[in-house]
Amino acid sequence: MNRVRGRFALRGLAALLLAASAAGCSRLGSEQTGPVTTKTEQGTTTAPPASEVAARKGALVRFVHAVPGLAPVDFFAGDTRAFEGLIYKHVAAYRELPGASGVYRLRLAGQETGEPLAEKTEGFGAGRHHTVVAFPAAGSGLFSKGEGVELRFIADEFEPPAAGRARVRVVNASPDLGDVDLYATGRAEPLVRGAKTGAATAYAEAEPAGAGLEVRRAGENITTLTVPGAKVEAGRFYTVFLVGGTKGASRLEAFVVEDQFGPAPPR
Repeated sequence: MNRVRGRFALRGLAALLLAASAAGCSRLGSEQTGPVTTKTEQGTTTAPPASEVAARKGALVRFVHAVPGLAPVDFFAGDTRAFEGLIYKHVAAYRELPGASGVYRLRLAGQETGEPLAEKTEGFGAGRHHTVVAFPAAGSGLFSKGEGVELRFIADEFEPPAAGRARVRVVNASPDLGDVDLYATGRAEPLVRGAKTGAATAYAEAEPAGAGLEVRRAGENITTLTVPGAKVEAGRFYTVFLVGGTKGASRLEAFVVEDQFGPAPPR
């Protein structure tokens, strides 16, 4: 009898270990590791699978210039120029950078040894996706020489949405817009709530929509900005960038970055 009980106990323990292992694999695989295709106003690019760079202890990183009035910039990883000549509203494609902590600097384009506009020590998760954004510093206003630029390091958590749904987030880089909600045109409930100035929201699951997007100040029913023609399709990830201001020479604008797993379909 004791032997029988022992066999059942061992089987039960094996089942528990198998379940724990499966759960661990599920958590590790919650961010998919296939190639990521990204669509922006600049075109379509495809990054390699994150598993490939993870084997080299690297990360996939892209850069976004979100400072109105600021000249083109270069982004440095240590002493290496990682991205160069980036203009306002440009979204640079993912590229591999070291995952280990390092010093990152932003300089005006072509000024390899110039005084950095911004500098930050940061590390990336190996095999993960990240977006680095140049923000106007809080209270800096809109300017032409680059005073008060901040670097924000945003983790792109590509956890798959539920079947038939998409994932949407907002990066609010406007210095004076305030907190906002994002709506699909014609919908009563927001896709994303409470996008704070100078920050990025987490991804929120959303129903597909095809009539455009609307930005409203948090808690208000008046549309401040529209993004006509913007679609939200199932199985994809959308980042809505809000840039510029409501005052001064730089106008308030939005642009959308769409990510999806797998290579771009043939046209």
